[in-house]
Amino acid sequence: MKFLIAPLFIASLTAFPVQGDDLDQAAKDVCGCLAQPYAELEKALQAVKTDKGNDLSGLMNSKDELTKMMEATQTCMEDLRKQYPEIEADKALQKQVMEKTRQYCPNPLETLDLKAPPVPAA
Repeated sequence: MKFLIAPLFIASLTAFPVQGDDLDQAAKDVCGCLAQPYAELEKALQAVKTDKGNDLSGLMNSKDELTKMMEATQTCMEDLRKQYPEIEADKALQKQVMEKTRQYCPNPLETLDLKAPPVPAA
């Protein structure tokens, strides 16, 4: 379920409207929408790197919470589309917003170091 965050993020950005002079603010607003999902994803990735990564019961128990979080993120992104209506037809602005968003709040999946050794659970 948490791995659906990245596709949601990319899909939201491809239709994400923003005014040319508001690219930085738009990217920061996207980061605001992604703050909670990215934090949860980071926790899950850290758990996978530890001995706790073998216990998926916590993930399964929080399925309803994850669904609510994803719905809230989607609503946030929809609100941003309304706030920045001019980018829909401008792929160049969409690309700029995506690049700035990656600078302000990198996707944990993109920064994941799969070669890092597992950290023993405390």
